[in-house]
Amino acid sequence: MNLIRAFSHRETSTLSSPKRWILDMFSGNITTSGVNVTSERAIQHTAVYDCVNILSQSIASLPLSVYKREVKKDKQLNNKAFEHPLYTILHDEPNNEMTSYTWRVVVMVNLALRGNHFSQIIRNNAGKVTGIYPLDPDKMQIVRLENKELRYMYQSDTYGQVPLYPSEVLHFLGMTMNGIVGMSPIEYNRHTIGMSIAMEEFGGTLFKNGATPSGVVSGEGIKSMSDTAFERFKQSFKENYQGLMNAGKPLILEDGFKFTPITISNRDGQYLESRKFTKADIASMYRIPPHMINEMTSATFGNIEHQSIQFVTDAIRPWAVNIEQESRRKLLSDSEKSNHYVKFNLAALLRGDTSSRYTAYGAGIKDGWMTRNEAREMEDMNPIDGLDDPLYPLNMAKEGENATK
Repeated sequence: MNLIRAFSHRETSTLSSPKRWILDMFSGNITTSGVNVTSERAIQHTAVYDCVNILSQSIASLPLSVYKREVKKDKQLNNKAFEHPLYTILHDEPNNEMTSYTWRVVVMVNLALRGNHFSQIIRNNAGKVTGIYPLDPDKMQIVRLENKELRYMYQSDTYGQVPLYPSEVLHFLGMTMNGIVGMSPIEYNRHTIGMSIAMEEFGGTLFKNGATPSGVVSGEGIKSMSDTAFERFKQSFKENYQGLMNAGKPLILEDGFKFTPITISNRDGQYLESRKFTKADIASMYRIPPHMINEMTSATFGNIEHQSIQFVTDAIRPWAVNIEQESRRKLLSDSEKSNHYVKFNLAALLRGDTSSRYTAYGAGIKDGWMTRNEAREMEDMNPIDGLDDPLYPLNMAKEGENATK
């Protein structure tokens, strides 16, 4: 089946939204700082880039698997469904153009910048999923038809506007007010980002002009200068004394001219403090601990470990659950949903150093809630015969049972 199927008819919508270029044309993203903040402009800012990169790479690096619930000997077991076709698609290769890691990076970049990600689901004649292809969120429009059903209208470069059924689109959305369209973090935080971009541009201009805000050239000779001579004087002064290459150059003036610098230090202008504040603000927007984007003002040896754990529970886990539930809803058949599910392994991010891990495994094994082979599996080691049974501590035997049996 083609990536985008062209329908033979057009469906009429009763709900529409303006295109991104229309919003930009009418300054819909202009901020209080005067900076026009778009997703493309925001990602060029170091703090935004770092946050988006950390989120996308963290999610992409986690194992994503399909599991099957089975009952054996009156025990419910949750095992990886290696034989399920969807396992390879989600865990390894969603399509013939990219790996699962790359696809999930695209997912998270779209979510972090635009609040929505769309992928087309490709199925064979039997209805089984054979591939997942990401779609450009800027070319997608969600509409509600007169019969109240939703359609995903995709502007294809080849087929024009193509309607897709909800069952054909894997739609991950971020924070939402209506459950249909996600809110763009960039758009709703554009004033904070715009302020940070404005300060970054101010810093660049400051250094471009020799790190000196301004100065005054005075002298009686200025009054007698013709317009041509004055323009030539300004151009000569700019070429010889403005810019980083000319910083520190001795100033030579003739005809009684004198230069009086007007300096405002970065610290007096609260420039550095303001940059730190907005950087931490952007980190907070994505729930990224500030130390992960090199903002170490409030970081200590004691709280960094706690913040890293908090990053997994507060930033990564909600996105993981979001992707898991939508994948289960759209990619599994109704019959499969009863005993199959999609799950990230967050333990990969919570693993500490070797000593801490081994201590935790030892406690779980001694307390009887973890088997030795389960600990080996978490270390990517093959199981050993005879290590599948849990150990029973003497002080934890059931009443009336022989704890030594």
